[in-house]
Amino acid sequence: MTRAEIQTRAKELFGISIPLAMELLAISVMGMISTMLVSSINEYAVSAVGMVDSVSNLVIALFAALTTGGTIVVAQYIGREDGISAKRAGGQALILAVLFSLVATLAMLIFRQQVLALLFGDAADEVMEAAFTFLTIVLFSFPVLAATQTAFGILRGSGDTFTPMVVSVLMNVVNLVLGFTLIRGLDLGFISIPSFGVAGAAVALLIARVMGLVGVMLFLIFKAKRVKLNRIKYFKPDFPMQKTILTFGVPTSFEQGLFQAGRLIQQTFVVTISTAAIATNTIANSLIMFVNVPGMALSSGIMILVGQRIGRGQYDDVKRTTLFAAGMSSVLFAVLGAAIFIMRNPIFALFSPSPEALELLPLVFGSYLLATPLIWSISFIIPSALRATGDVLFTMIISISTMLILRVVLSYIFIIVLDWGVFGGWLAMYIDWVGRSIFFLPRLISGKWRGKGIKQQE
Repeated sequence: MTRAEIQTRAKELFGISIPLAMELLAISVMGMISTMLVSSINEYAVSAVGMVDSVSNLVIALFAALTTGGTIVVAQYIGREDGISAKRAGGQALILAVLFSLVATLAMLIFRQQVLALLFGDAADEVMEAAFTFLTIVLFSFPVLAATQTAFGILRGSGDTFTPMVVSVLMNVVNLVLGFTLIRGLDLGFISIPSFGVAGAAVALLIARVMGLVGVMLFLIFKAKRVKLNRIKYFKPDFPMQKTILTFGVPTSFEQGLFQAGRLIQQTFVVTISTAAIATNTIANSLIMFVNVPGMALSSGIMILVGQRIGRGQYDDVKRTTLFAAGMSSVLFAVLGAAIFIMRNPIFALFSPSPEALELLPLVFGSYLLATPLIWSISFIIPSALRATGDVLFTMIISISTMLILRVVLSYIFIIVLDWGVFGGWLAMYIDWVGRSIFFLPRLISGKWRGKGIKQQE
């Protein structure tokens, strides 16, 4: 690859990925601050929020059918310069998102106590009580979040990654400000707001998500360029288009749902260790959101670029574009990881961990910083590109298989049987990444993903 080609590819890739990175950075930083605020209540609270986040991530993953499906379909239609079909796809994706999320929310609302008891019954009573409160309130934001994330996917598929960034950052600022106020309380003399603890954190999140949905929908209706949804006709039931979206999205939704289910099962193993282990897991997961920013941004960016290339019929460039993105991701992971490792102790102190959690954090988080530059990019960026080509069934089968066989089974062996503690779960995760890489890299190189785009689906 010549220097000129590297510069061209870097400009294109980072041009679409930098807004995604800024968005993820804002989310991760504000998420860490939110975790710190909850940590200031007590260790039970931060453990409860971490548990509910695991459940929430599983439900939210089911919405990936619409978010991912909408992104891929819109991207491929934009690549074909078929703006009308792209708008139709956007409207149908939003309809499906609202319907699916309402059903999922109602089911979770009815069975939330049983779900928490089944998954985390071994947790302390104080943790379970806080988790129930937090989940009950946050549940009402699921349909809002599903519609918001789908709208973001529509805009990104059209090549607009800037608007979702702005809305997401504002949404997280609102969550942070309200969270600070409602968690800790506020007394300005002329106005006094009591402390609502964990409930305050949940209410802040709910309000922020509602405001985010309002913002992105106003943009889609009045300001969007390529996918302006300002006609009722785009929202009238269009079953062939819905089928196309679900063809791309359902395998990804199933994949992400079982992926999160595997993480949830892994979390149940951690719950059996101690409250300190749960807190360690929660804090480490909050920190890795920041570490993952470059990789996740490039992963989303490559999906958009590959989807548009497939729409234009530029199949020969898919492999080179994807491998370039994977290489850049590894370099960025290494640089960022080294900087964070140097500052790890002051960073840990921000979360006010217990002595037991503080003893566990260096091994857990340090191992993650070492593993990501080596194997994360191949494990996640390549399947993201494969999904954009339409090769969603293969990525689903491999992702589910390695998650269940490697991560879940090995987590049980390492944590429960061998008694390796919380680190055992993280070690199983790294082995899962290696397994994914062994299958995804040859798949990309082989070219067997060709012929699976929209043209072949219709």
